[in-house]
Amino acid sequence: MATVYIHAATSEKIGIVEENGELKELVIDRPGLSGQVGNIYIARVDKLEKGLQAAFIDYDGGKRGFLQKKELPAARMDANLKLENIITEGQSIFVQVQKAAYGNKGAKLTANVTLPGTNIIYLPFGNYVAVSKKINEPLRGELRDRTTAMLSGEEGAIIRTSGHQVPFTDLENELDHLRKQWRMLSTQAHSSNVPARLYEDTAVPERLLRKFSPGTIDSVITDSLDMAKKIRAAFVDLAAITQWNRQLETTLPMSINQLLERAVRRKVSMEKGIELYIDQTEALTVIDVNSAAFTGKSDKGQTAVRVNRIAAKEIVRELRFRNISGIIIIDFINMKSTKDKADLIKEMTEQLAADPVRTEIYGFTKLGLLEMSRKRELYPLSYLLQDSSQSNQSCFSPSTIAFMMERELIQQAGANAEVLIVEVTAEVHRQFLQLVSLENLADNLGGELYLVKTDQIGSFFKVVYAGSKEYAGQYLTAKPTESIDKLF
Repeated sequence: MATVYIHAATSEKIGIVEENGELKELVIDRPGLSGQVGNIYIARVDKLEKGLQAAFIDYDGGKRGFLQKKELPAARMDANLKLENIITEGQSIFVQVQKAAYGNKGAKLTANVTLPGTNIIYLPFGNYVAVSKKINEPLRGELRDRTTAMLSGEEGAIIRTSGHQVPFTDLENELDHLRKQWRMLSTQAHSSNVPARLYEDTAVPERLLRKFSPGTIDSVITDSLDMAKKIRAAFVDLAAITQWNRQLETTLPMSINQLLERAVRRKVSMEKGIELYIDQTEALTVIDVNSAAFTGKSDKGQTAVRVNRIAAKEIVRELRFRNISGIIIIDFINMKSTKDKADLIKEMTEQLAADPVRTEIYGFTKLGLLEMSRKRELYPLSYLLQDSSQSNQSCFSPSTIAFMMERELIQQAGANAEVLIVEVTAEVHRQFLQLVSLENLADNLGGELYLVKTDQIGSFFKVVYAGSKEYAGQYLTAKPTESIDKLF
């Protein structure tokens, strides 16, 4: 059973999954991210590439995505149709982000739009009905037939695994709700300036909670009363187990900022002196297994097997926790036995079955490296948290620091200080003003907040004063006026 923690008291929303006392997953949803998976836009066809039978789409204020012909509803019905006979440059089109932009690669889009529900997925242009393969016949066929009877025109639907656990009237009501939602989005599109975002499928809580099958979540705990109400309304089966706890961080094994630091740490230390070194680039992720400090007692061949088994278990955990995706290369300790290699792959495959994101292991290369891949859905944590311009992989980006600063300031709310003064770098100051909800922060703090820009600081920010207005003035008068920014 899983416990899901949702930190939603700040501008950046964070979901944490704990299973059997272990932290399994960390999901970040922050403002300013465009083109997240599941988002729906009314977009414009920018350029047709007839040779590729694909189009570049302007979908989010100047951002361009890639749309293949096969992702058009008309092409699904007739694969022989040419792209140029389906869409034209300049026309408006509904698109949904299938794979988020990453690095220099634009988002992958589809015009086969879907609206997800708890038990059913609505396809406005689907023209087909599918039922989860985990539902056995004859119920599977019955659900398909009854759902087909509810649809008209181009409509389609997908019944989730949980669909057989609820009365069919619940599926009817959910489909009707999703259909009305789509009509509202269509109406909104007609009055919008193209391109425009019509629907946001947030990573936290929607996408995170939809990953879990009914009955697999023990409790959902959030530090935001509004978020608790939202979850209870959207996920009826979770309503009774959703709790509000303002002091959410005190229930975690470490603070949220410490969790973020752990998520980008290059070195992972394990039992018996074994270490992993994780290096992520835009092209691929390389994981090196180091056994130099191994303390076990066995012959060389058995040492390699034991070390690799321990490392494999941790690697599976790190892949999910850090949301590492794309091409993954693992340099295990060399094993000469073909059977030992096969056993290791089998063991990893079994452990990966618990990961809701699809992963494939391709095997060992001639150089003894294990090749695998993990489907890219949400952004990897390294992409969200780190500063790609810095050679030090553990260096947080200014936007990450801005959200960390917001969390620390809200923790100061209990001190009832009349004034808070924070020294910040110029870039963190800029990101803070751009990304953080000052209205929400002011409501939480209840006092005045000053940011003082400086380059004479050992870290990105530092709370230098929390106290009365009287003594705050003494500090501020000693600073250049142009460096002081009173936020509220």
